[in-house]
Amino acid sequence: MPTSLTFGAPISVHPDVDPLDDLQWADAQPDIDAAWLIDHLQGWYPRGTRRGALADPHRLLEPFSVLAAGAAQTRRVSLGVAVTDPLRRTAVALAQAASSISWLGRRPMKLGVGVGDPGQLRPFGVHPGVERTGRLGYFRPALQQLDGFRRPPETGPDLALAIDAPYELHVAAHGPRMLELTAAHADGWIPSSLSPADYADRLTTLRRHAVDSGRDPEEITPTLFVWSALGSTREESERLLRHPSVRAVALFRGRAAFERHGATYPLPHGYIPDEIRPEQADSLLESIPDAVVADAVLHGSPEDVRETLERYREAGCEHVICHDIGRFVDPDGTARFREGLLAVTKS
Repeated sequence: MPTSLTFGAPISVHPDVDPLDDLQWADAQPDIDAAWLIDHLQGWYPRGTRRGALADPHRLLEPFSVLAAGAAQTRRVSLGVAVTDPLRRTAVALAQAASSISWLGRRPMKLGVGVGDPGQLRPFGVHPGVERTGRLGYFRPALQQLDGFRRPPETGPDLALAIDAPYELHVAAHGPRMLELTAAHADGWIPSSLSPADYADRLTTLRRHAVDSGRDPEEITPTLFVWSALGSTREESERLLRHPSVRAVALFRGRAAFERHGATYPLPHGYIPDEIRPEQADSLLESIPDAVVADAVLHGSPEDVRETLERYREAGCEHVICHDIGRFVDPDGTARFREGLLAVTKS
């Protein structure tokens, strides 16, 4: 793999799989550049699926607390969240937390932010809807605040929260207005669910916006978040795609992903895990077409994965976050994933 592509390892947010062990492992691997947590209030698959390594998919840890503990126990690897939102926590709270973790770790934390997934937030009364609408109204001012808090204002009282430990700001953006905001404020771009061609097209748009806003496009790190199910062989990896807990992430792709394969999206609106009744979970997830699942989850032999990621590198990607969900299919999954990821990074 070309040296210009760096790798981010996933950190568990489940107490059943030790996140601090994940952090210490990533810190000890010279081929792992960063360690990232997702910020979910619900797991990515519903209750009722065949049991794997987790007792309950919705039993989750708060990521900033985990990162704070990990910052004190690691020395080298960059620490990040991919991604949180300015709804559960205000921009002020996010800035203070990120700055504190940067101070604890003596290296800038990578604060990934997006508009928030209504499917994660609605069950808790944080977001009223089931689709991503009206999002720029709250996201634009929050992003401007998060950018501004990293440095003292030129005039007026000093409201900077960086406590001499500034954080990096990374944005999950796909649409044109979000790309414009990313170009103006972010250190990094974290999209997901894009083909290499779409990735290259959006990166071109992002860099054009950066120039228009007076920034050097090279200051913004093009990143990619991927759900993955890695193994040492193609057969081992493909076997993981048959487990309902892995298949569930295909529902995040929405109607268009199903329609591309001539299939009908099985839900009335965006994916909200707790709306799926436990007794229906396995049958629903197993009914998802294999081709849709294969598009949604990075998989295959290490050679297959390298070929896929090479296309993203050619499209301009510089850092890839492999959030492996195949590791939770069975108790041996962590060792299998780590072996598979290192096989990809070391070649």
